[in-house]
Amino acid sequence: MITDRHSLAGGGSTGLDVALTDPALRAIEPTFGAGVLCPAVHAALHRLDLGLDDVAVVNLVTRSAPLGPAPADVVVATFYNVNPRLVDSVIPAVWRKASPEAILAAQQAAFAPVLAAALAPIDPVELGELAELARAAGEAAAANREGRPLLAGLASLPWPRGDHLVIWHAAKVLREHRGDGHIGGLVIEGLRGIDALVVHAAYEGWPGELLRDSRRWDPPAWNASVASLRRRGWLTEAATPELTVEGRRRRRWIEDRTDELAALAYEPIGDAGMNRMITLGAKVVAALGDAGLATRLRRPVAG
Repeated sequence: MITDRHSLAGGGSTGLDVALTDPALRAIEPTFGAGVLCPAVHAALHRLDLGLDDVAVVNLVTRSAPLGPAPADVVVATFYNVNPRLVDSVIPAVWRKASPEAILAAQQAAFAPVLAAALAPIDPVELGELAELARAAGEAAAANREGRPLLAGLASLPWPRGDHLVIWHAAKVLREHRGDGHIGGLVIEGLRGIDALVVHAAYEGWPGELLRDSRRWDPPAWNASVASLRRRGWLTEAATPELTVEGRRRRRWIEDRTDELAALAYEPIGDAGMNRMITLGAKVVAALGDAGLATRLRRPVAG
């Protein structure tokens, strides 16, 4: 039973600080981003003649590949906030050029040596400790895949060897576990995919056009969503969309509920394990930055 957003209790557990679940994921999540942005990955996929011409499409294909040769409608549903026209332009044509298994193998083969070199300065003992914690959380997430299709696809794949690849794989598993739960909250609140992006931009302070362009929505569709959200009480009339008090409360509820749903994954390592992930993950983030592989997927939420 969730008693508040900071405590998860159940099954005889002593309680878990659910507010730590997001920072624990963010501690290793940049390895996911690096695996999508890495030039060596793009080169490897180019050699498969897939016609993947930008990061948004590489992200779409590599994240949907664990689902198998899924049709476009399934990818639209599971990704939630991507313009269906972008998906239709890529899927299922890409599966006719290379199997999902071949695409994932090419990504891992290209990224593995790059990630290993980037993380080489980290104490191997500490890297191993982080890999052990991340895998324990990832395995717990994979065991709770009901209603989480993107997680389920990843959970069907074998764990890779090598601490650096274990951390990368765990980052993907925990990211999809959290993301699938987050979508549940968006559905409950009646936010469509594009609405979720507009609200996200207002909530976290991202420039709206960056999120809009990253998911390939055009300005008319974006503006229509803004107008709809204003009518529904989510946004103020400010020129740059801002959340109303009620809109911020409802978006905060989604975030809190996402933390609660994500907490299942971290029960095996507890608060101490999550705090250790945060500490060790800071070294991973720094090492990725030094190697030119830094990514910033999300901003800290204020308030």
